[in-house]
Amino acid sequence: MEIKSKSTLILSVALLLGLIGWVGCEENPSNDQYKTESDINLLATETQSGNNPNTTPFEDAESFFEFNTTDNDLGLQIFLDAEDWEQVRVNDANGKQIVQILTQGPLKDLGITELRFESAEPSPEEVLAQFPPGEYHFTGRTIEGEQLYSTSELSHDFLAAPTISPSGGEEVDPENTVITWDAPDAELVEVIIESEETDNVFDVIVEGEVTSLTIPSEFLEPGTEYKLEILAISENGNRTIVETTFVTAEE
Repeated sequence: MEIKSKSTLILSVALLLGLIGWVGCEENPSNDQYKTESDINLLATETQSGNNPNTTPFEDAESFFEFNTTDNDLGLQIFLDAEDWEQVRVNDANGKQIVQILTQGPLKDLGITELRFESAEPSPEEVLAQFPPGEYHFTGRTIEGEQLYSTSELSHDFLAAPTISPSGGEEVDPENTVITWDAPDAELVEVIIESEETDNVFDVIVEGEVTSLTIPSEFLEPGTEYKLEILAISENGNRTIVETTFVTAEE
């Protein structure tokens, strides 16, 4: 179990934009090693066939959806990790480029180790229409010139919404609060508790077979409303979320 401060979870957008150049999908900057979609497809073919022995896989490359059933919205999330990369590109299952990032200034010499972001979250229908299911291709290059390549399978299949207790503003004893849920077929379950009145976030991931969790009394304050989120994480990586609230009793 881990209790985190919100301040540690916030990524400074201003700093990120100051360090990283976002380039439009139609642009082909002169310092980009892979200038066209055909180049990326060729790299993928060479890698899969074993004809590109100099290509190294990313340490992690993920593409998945996060479906909030309470708000009925959906967002695409991308996560990648590799040592000291200077540029990254992601192509969707149809070969269309959806992300390109180039480092600039001192960061181009230093490199980046990982990146995580989420798209805007309109209706699920709008997002699913934009991002087809299938194999997404991650390509990149390190500051040493090493080529990076990995794939990630994006699915349009989602788990059913979990059921939760307590919910709907139910009052609980802060000295004995047990969260229970039912998330059939989940590989993992993430439990997130936070309050607008405090700066602390309780965030823990457990195996899918687990169906309850006792919240440490040190985390909860009497007479406080808390937001509770349960994320059912599927084997395909997609997250299905339910949000609710509960209130701790006064002392």
